[in-house]
Amino acid sequence: MKKLFLVVLLLAAAFLVYKYAFKKETPANDKKPEALAVSAHSEAFNKSVSDMLSGYYTMTAAFVNWDSAAVNKTAQELQAAIGNFQIDELKKDSAIYETALFPLDNSKNSVTSIIQSSSWEEKRRALQDLSENLRMLLLTVKYDHSIIYWQECPMAFGEGRIGNWLSAKEEVVNPYLGNKDPKYGATMLSCGETKEKIDFTKTDTTKQ
Repeated sequence: MKKLFLVVLLLAAAFLVYKYAFKKETPANDKKPEALAVSAHSEAFNKSVSDMLSGYYTMTAAFVNWDSAAVNKTAQELQAAIGNFQIDELKKDSAIYETALFPLDNSKNSVTSIIQSSSWEEKRRALQDLSENLRMLLLTVKYDHSIIYWQECPMAFGEGRIGNWLSAKEEVVNPYLGNKDPKYGATMLSCGETKEKIDFTKTDTTKQ
């Protein structure tokens, strides 16, 4: 009986030594690193969207400065980027492909209007149309390489007449009123708010 008790005691002691002297427990506040998100699209597709957005953001900056020459130049660059959009990749899903064609074609027409219009008011109207169609395109293809902010000015075309645009950041920099508006000057540069965050960056593509 004494021998059995001694064996049990030795086993218990060995367990305690292992637990506290050799086994390193993971601290409770140590978090495992999150796995990097895998895009649902190819690198070429994402680059075509990134180039398109970059061109759009550059053009809206020209609108902010009320610089029609810069608007026309950057709109031409954006026109080329939209023309290079890798829509053929979407053909693997005919429903998405067919849905994407409509806002893509409309975006091309809107950019052409921005370039060809001599009226600043018409350019701003075309910017509104372009922004709405690019938003629809981004939502349709579920672009997952960056976050885009859908923003709105409640008085872009006068009191109670809204204007929308896309932005790479949540800070509001209004391209409709800008910093040289004939009525408000630069006082309405930050007029507006984020109405929607287009964010597919954390989509679990393994379940698609």
